[in-house]
Amino acid sequence: MDQISETIDNVTTADARFDEDYYLSVNPDVLDGIAAGYFVDGYHHYRLHGREEGRISTPLFDAVWYGRVYPMVSRDVEQGRATDNWDHWQRIGRYRGYLPNPAAPRPENPSRMRARFGGLWTDAPDAADIIAGRHEIGTLTDDEAELLTHWIEHGYVVLPGAIPDHLLDAARTDLDRAYQGGFPSLLFQCLSASPNDIPWRPDVTSKPAKALDLHWHSEATRDLIFAPAIVSVLHLLFERKPLASQSLGFLRGSGQPAHQDTAYVVYSHARRFAASWIALEDVTEGAGELLYYPGSHNFPDFVYADRHKSLHEAMRMNIAGGNSLREAEDQHGRSLLRIAAERNLTERRLLAKAGDVLLWHADLSHGGMPISNDTTRRSIVTHYCPADVAPLSFEAGKSALYPHGSAGYYSTVVY
Repeated sequence: MDQISETIDNVTTADARFDEDYYLSVNPDVLDGIAAGYFVDGYHHYRLHGREEGRISTPLFDAVWYGRVYPMVSRDVEQGRATDNWDHWQRIGRYRGYLPNPAAPRPENPSRMRARFGGLWTDAPDAADIIAGRHEIGTLTDDEAELLTHWIEHGYVVLPGAIPDHLLDAARTDLDRAYQGGFPSLLFQCLSASPNDIPWRPDVTSKPAKALDLHWHSEATRDLIFAPAIVSVLHLLFERKPLASQSLGFLRGSGQPAHQDTAYVVYSHARRFAASWIALEDVTEGAGELLYYPGSHNFPDFVYADRHKSLHEAMRMNIAGGNSLREAEDQHGRSLLRIAAERNLTERRLLAKAGDVLLWHADLSHGGMPISNDTTRRSIVTHYCPADVAPLSFEAGKSALYPHGSAGYYSTVVY
């Protein structure tokens, strides 16, 4: 500890800066409180109880020693990747296995996934280093590195005007045909009309409804959801071909409250998927425009029945009765709004133009604004996973799988 005391003037004390990961690692009881819903995160607990209880909120940090023994630190700071040595350790160095002081214990696996249920490579704590390295050796372009960095920080990317007109026109024609009863075997979800999936009937055109897996029936829809600009981003995220496992065709907005897809869209890897929303027409205010909370993909995992990421898995294992799970579902929705407020996250609304695409992380909190007029909002939502990940509909017998040219594969969760 002599080396530390020599530079004590440069040491960041526990009261100066709070460190979430460190606080949780030395206070496992706080993790239990977060899982039980008593606290939003470690900082919430620290403000309410931890400071008064004298809990250590940050490791002893020796800034001079850190900068001297790790030569890449000064380079990263000069390049703007960190503002100073402390910022570097907190956001970058710790995940490389750099120590905050010479007496600190080294973590067993510094770059292990922080999320309990894993994720894509972009969810790894050292993903920013991977992007920087690939960009430096020329395997990522400037635009690709910028896109991936935005994805890591915010949990989504917007691709303006990404869909060519000929794909838009053909997909819009088939969506209109679907809502006119032109696909006899196509099913719709329209909860105001029926609690069950139903074949087409006239009132699905006037009420919030979803055409289920339209891509299974419509080649134009498949061409749309595998548009080159979308596949290009999915290749970056998945590092292999994508599988489109589910699609929802909207004539009008959904008005759905904020939610995370991981509660409802289920795969063999709970967080290893992404979704797209494609505007087939210009979206106007009041048409049930899409809303989302940038950064919400980093919220603590909401866990069903103490173990499961999704309602599906909790029900499949018969962990709890239906009523208590539905109560947990409501609690999940409320927690998203509470955590967003706690972290000062601002709701974004997407007034998209025809051909714009929003791609989002599996855990991004999103929904639809209330529908305040009779305007349509033609759009297609699709969920994709890496081709080697299995949608859990496969386990229910819906395991037909087809290639879509060389772009990827598609299946269905419904038919």
